[in-house]
Amino acid sequence: MSTSAGSQSRRREDDSAETTYESDIDTSIDFDERAGIASFPSGTRYSVHDLDPGTKDAIVKALSTPSKLTLRGCSPRGQGYVFLISETIDYHVRAPYGVGPFEGPSCSCRQDERSVGLQHPCRHTLWLCDQILSQLVPLPKEPYTWRIDGYTTKHGNVCDFISDFHFDVLADSLRCDIMTGESLKPRPCRIQTAREILATISGDPVDEYRPDLTGEAIGKKVVKKGDLEETVFRMLLENDSFFSYFLTSMRNDEPLNPKFRRFRDRANAALDAFDSYIKASDSERATISKTPQWCYKTFKDISEQIKSIVVNFDRELDDIDRRAAADALVYILGEVVNRNKDYHMVQGRGDDDSHGESQFGNETKINLYNELVVDSTHNFILDILEKLSLESIDHLLPELTRIERAVAVTSVSQSYLDKLGGITTRLRNAIPRSGSEPGESSRKRSNQDSDRPPKRIKHPVHET
Repeated sequence: MSTSAGSQSRRREDDSAETTYESDIDTSIDFDERAGIASFPSGTRYSVHDLDPGTKDAIVKALSTPSKLTLRGCSPRGQGYVFLISETIDYHVRAPYGVGPFEGPSCSCRQDERSVGLQHPCRHTLWLCDQILSQLVPLPKEPYTWRIDGYTTKHGNVCDFISDFHFDVLADSLRCDIMTGESLKPRPCRIQTAREILATISGDPVDEYRPDLTGEAIGKKVVKKGDLEETVFRMLLENDSFFSYFLTSMRNDEPLNPKFRRFRDRANAALDAFDSYIKASDSERATISKTPQWCYKTFKDISEQIKSIVVNFDRELDDIDRRAAADALVYILGEVVNRNKDYHMVQGRGDDDSHGESQFGNETKINLYNELVVDSTHNFILDILEKLSLESIDHLLPELTRIERAVAVTSVSQSYLDKLGGITTRLRNAIPRSGSEPGESSRKRSNQDSDRPPKRIKHPVHET
């Protein structure tokens, strides 16, 4: 009895000690009318300067309306894409690419404007374009300038970039279901994240946690009597608000931090694509769009985007987000180092499956690690880690030490090895001065873990 009361008291103290924060799931838009600058939850800023008076007035009016928006679904349709945005009611935003029947994004909230030509941007189209753009490009130092159609003068139609980015990868990054007209099945990325949420709460390794929770039971009743964990699992897969609530509530668990989780998911998508390409036959590779070159570019883009958030974010990142950034960076570097293997692929294939000896002489070597680390002119991942405080990366010393040992026996440049060694040395030297104690968030998690039951979840909806 006293133990339970003590645990509850400690949990209340931990809860009260947590700082308030704004997650990247927050959809509020701040607009400074005097400066003419709109700040979106992604951290990207936009300027209404240089717009004609009619468009400027329409955007100011749209942004001055308090609104909470959620992206619920997306689907390729015709010559463009359709996104389902929820407010108090649902709106369909049609976002064309290339040359289509609409010059800019159109929203069902303004059906009456469609017949008179280009719609003025509404808050739904502005918010959606920012959501997409924030996945595609690094965070800018200066505000973008809007065009009359709600796109930016620098990038134009953001939907023109989705094909190269890949629609399924974008949907996962946006935590958005792909609407196919059939009964929706959760995407593997959503299933994996839900499993990680529950495994983290119960204190079990993800790989060992409830292998029966696979998402196959979706479509059945949500509540499974006698099994609270599977009930919560089904709710996480089926209810977007519930899923987002859990992610924001578990922000201090670095791998699940919503601001940086999307980069880990994108990295995993690129890793899966790379592994699939390697395993495919020559004839199968001819039809694969997620090529090794796409994987290389994805990792480089992720690195630049995380760097931009660390350096350019309008509001300075707090300690929790900085640790999450470091966790994502070291995870990516570790996975890349693990794939230090040469693969020789035949090039110049014809339409048939025959391969003459001349074709075998036209081979190319593929190595993810060499491309990103050995042959790169920039310090992949390390230049960003150096911008973070030692307190932000001290919990990653064991993994960084493993990476250092693995990298030391490769043909990586001495400067890269020295930079990595400098980081690990500074971390080791800092341990005695800090009394060999873990960081604050690590201590908090340890205290919380000691209060948790070993296997079963207890009232997960109310715990934070």
